[in-house]
Amino acid sequence: MTTETTTSLAAPGWRAVNLDVLKRIEALPSLSTVVNEFLELTRREFFTAKDFEAVISKDQALVARLLRVANSALFGNSRRIHSIPEAVVLVGLENLKKIVFSVSTEGLTRLRLRNYNYEPSRGYWMHSTAVGLAARALVEMLPQKMLHGEEAFVAGLLHDVGKLIVDDFLDPTAGKRPITLAEEAEAAGMNHAELAEFILQQWRLPETIVLAIRDHHGGDESAAMSDGAKILQLAQIITGTWSIGRGEPVDLSADFDPTPHADRFATLGLPLGKTPQLIWDIRQSLTGLEKLYPED
Repeated sequence: MTTETTTSLAAPGWRAVNLDVLKRIEALPSLSTVVNEFLELTRREFFTAKDFEAVISKDQALVARLLRVANSALFGNSRRIHSIPEAVVLVGLENLKKIVFSVSTEGLTRLRLRNYNYEPSRGYWMHSTAVGLAARALVEMLPQKMLHGEEAFVAGLLHDVGKLIVDDFLDPTAGKRPITLAEEAEAAGMNHAELAEFILQQWRLPETIVLAIRDHHGGDESAAMSDGAKILQLAQIITGTWSIGRGEPVDLSADFDPTPHADRFATLGLPLGKTPQLIWDIRQSLTGLEKLYPED
């Protein structure tokens, strides 16, 4: 799909792009602005339930979801919860993270890819979430925190967001299959990582996340590759062991052999001796992944 009408993206250095591509980017459901503030809050060494109230209260859909979860049978509370601080304390930080990111990406998760070889209804989002969870587990085990844990998760969750644009420009007659970066660039003028960089800049996500996603297909020899990109690459390799998002049910039984990737682990300062614990942590985080995205 082509058009002679082109326009330049706002960020300096961007080449001219197909006007249809730009229109689709502008029509893409955005993230809630709460995400940035939530990320900033979780970077702090100390925070309180009242701090979360100041952020969460800005998004009524988020408030409604939080209170609904807090008053659900899951927590078995004997009285009704009406305030955000009470709900935050009751559900706990880990559940709060799931609620925030679930609500903030709700518009995006309704979108489906026609041409990439994911399981049709929810495979793309299960794959993306798995990479995010693996990236967060990886970061938490590194001796030096090259990326904040929640930043790593968001980077993994959104690392392929550019595919939501590219998909509209691919030839549907070819069927669902792996798509190369070169094919993406030929169809849409940019590959999915390049498009993601622009999209995430518009959403004003932290530069650490933007750079990680932009470079996550860079080669091993790239000295300029950000630490976040290296983490995303390794998270994709690990979750690829279980082909998450390519079919169901999710099967985490296959063993991951870290030996071929020793250099990648070494670059991040993680000795191979610690990989069994890492894989165990990742498996734990991925258990029950299907429940995050109920089938239509």
